[in-house]
Amino acid sequence: MAKRWGELPSSAGRFEVALAEPADAEMVRTLLTEAAEWMRANGIAQWSPEQFTEELIASYFAEREIFMLLMENEPAGLFTLQKSDPDYWGPLNDEGYAYLHRLTVRPNFRGLSLGKEMIYWAAKHSHETGRKGLRFDCWDQNRKLNPYYRELGMEEKGIGTLNGRQYILYEMNRELFQSL
Repeated sequence: MAKRWGELPSSAGRFEVALAEPADAEMVRTLLTEAAEWMRANGIAQWSPEQFTEELIASYFAEREIFMLLMENEPAGLFTLQKSDPDYWGPLNDEGYAYLHRLTVRPNFRGLSLGKEMIYWAAKHSHETGRKGLRFDCWDQNRKLNPYYRELGMEEKGIGTLNGRQYILYEMNRELFQSL
């Protein structure tokens, strides 16, 4: 089972943040597949359920840290952090930053601001571990998430291209990152 890492207090109660282990691979895959199915059902073509193969999830454990959000041992969401992201960031990649990916909140936990809380927890963790800042990307056609990220204090740093699609590159505002 995932190794407990810290707590995330929220208006919905206290959640535990746990570092997933390879034994948690099927749960990680389930959460990501659920999110992709929700996106598909809501007309958002950012992820597809088929992309989250066992091999892809295994590669995540080799390349990044996978943090799960738990409430009373029930997975509520997850995100990953990595120290480099040349695929999306290209020449703007800087190994001094933390790169967040696969932010996911399960359907029965949506509407509790957990996405925001996980981003802020990831930023605080990144700051505490000596990273310069928190970065991530979002498909440029995602009309729901891009405005949301800007509202949370993310600044656009450019456009990345991968597999023929464009992604907006975000970095958390420096003052916000240092204040968390």
